[in-house]
Amino acid sequence: MDLIAQLGPLAFGSRLRRLSDLITKQASAVYESFGLDFDPKWFTLFYLLSRKSPLSVTEIAEELSFSHPAIIQLAKELEQAGLIESAKSGKDSRKRLLSLSEKGRGMLPDLEKIWQAIDELNGQLINKQRHHLLFALEEMEETLAQEHYLSRFKTYFKMKQLDEVQILDFDPAYREAFKQLNLAWIEKYFKVEEPDIRALSNPEEYIIANGGRVFFARYQGGIVGTCALLKESDGVYELAKMAVAPEVQGKQIGKKLCQHSVEIARQMGAKRVFLESNTILTPALELYKKVGFYKIESTPSPYQRANIKMRMDL
Repeated sequence: MDLIAQLGPLAFGSRLRRLSDLITKQASAVYESFGLDFDPKWFTLFYLLSRKSPLSVTEIAEELSFSHPAIIQLAKELEQAGLIESAKSGKDSRKRLLSLSEKGRGMLPDLEKIWQAIDELNGQLINKQRHHLLFALEEMEETLAQEHYLSRFKTYFKMKQLDEVQILDFDPAYREAFKQLNLAWIEKYFKVEEPDIRALSNPEEYIIANGGRVFFARYQGGIVGTCALLKESDGVYELAKMAVAPEVQGKQIGKKLCQHSVEIARQMGAKRVFLESNTILTPALELYKKVGFYKIESTPSPYQRANIKMRMDL
């Protein structure tokens, strides 16, 4: 069983390493057949120094896009094999410059004959494949150069987290969750006001009966977030009572609740959606901006804590 092949994209890096190890092992046999003590992994550094030297470790790292430790290790092995030598820089005694040794220069003609044949044979092998390996590698390198893999992973993982979140319509069974999730954040930053008590204690009467909606986010089997759409007038809705449990914040749950609420408002014929918040709630305000809300002039609010108003035009 070829586990690495079966794992597919998950083992992409391991499969490249395996192919590299196979090529290196078989290339070693080529050098050995000519009686040359030359490790294939030395090739790029040795070749560079044969064309341009002396060079410092920093200059070599820039040329090859290898890390400094990797260059230092290769240089150490090549120096131990007697194929390169190092000397202090005349301008900076702390800098070591690398170049081919007399032994390395003597081996170079034989190596170049082998490299020419390897280049031609590798070209034949690559061209026989249905997909051009070098082109594919070049494309992958360019893609990763444009955006770091970690950045891509974080973005993709956030999308995966969104897929795990279910948005549900109001159900009396979730009434207490609606109340407790909101009380938790209000009491943490502010004080509970009379409009809070009315809406949180009886959402059916104060929100749904007046043409609004209440939504819940279910994640890993539990209700972890909620928000509401309050009908202000024909074509105008307020996004309110947004709350996400602290233990799951950062998993894009608030974003999905926002996006779902805005889409439902659009389906109900809304021309705009507004919200009221407070400037100390920085993460929430950043979320609203990303979803598409923008700041507008504040108007009188039933909540003392509200000091910023935002709107989205649909």
